Order: sequence, then structure tokens, then C-alpha cells
Amino acid sequence: MFDYANLDRPIVLLADDRATFAASRGTYVDVTAEPPGHVVYAERDLIRLFASGSWRDADGARLRAAFRARFCAYEDGRAAERVVRTLLLGEPMPDAPAARVPRPAMGDVLTPSP
Repeated sequence: MFDYANLDRPIVLLADDRATFAASRGTYVDVTAEPPGHVVYAERDLIRLFASGSWRDADGARLRAAFRARFCAYEDGRAAERVVRTLLLGEPMPDAPAARVPRPAMGDVLTPSP
């Protein structure tokens, strides 16, 4: 999910087992508190979300942008280079990268035909 968020494409989380998963395995972050998109907790809600088309609405885009700002700030395509330069070559870490503009999808394959 963190890698996929860099693509700036809609993300929907079905968190029907979140409490059980967190209790049995633990989590680093509560992704439902600051999600990368819409969160639903039951299959029927997932179906409604997709059927209505709201999975790709302005709220989802706002959540995705906030998620990317928090978790993907250094993903500009040069993160591995910065790690090598800093850790292996001992070079000082450069300033944070400039804002990255994700490449749009080739087409909205999930848009129903008229």
C-alpha cells in the first residue's frame, strides 16, 4: 500500500478483520486512522462503494494526498541513491527532494462504458 500510494491511484481498504489482525500480529501504524483512501469494514459496504463510483471521489483523493505527504515524501525515484550515498559513501544527506508529481494512469479501466 505504501509503494502503491506513490502512483496516486485510488486505494480502498477492506478492514473487516482489522481488530483481529492487530491483536494477533500487531501493527506499526493504524492505517484506518490516517488511511490512503476510503476504508470499509464489511463486504456489503465495499460493494456499495464500488457500485456508487465514490471510491474515486474527492474525499479519496484528499486522503491519498495526505497519506503520500506523510509516508511517501522521499519517494522521488532516487531514494536508493540517497541511501547508498549517505550510508556507503559517507556523503551528507541532501535536502528533501522536491515535490513529486505521480504519473497518471494510462486510462481509467474501471470506468463503465456509457
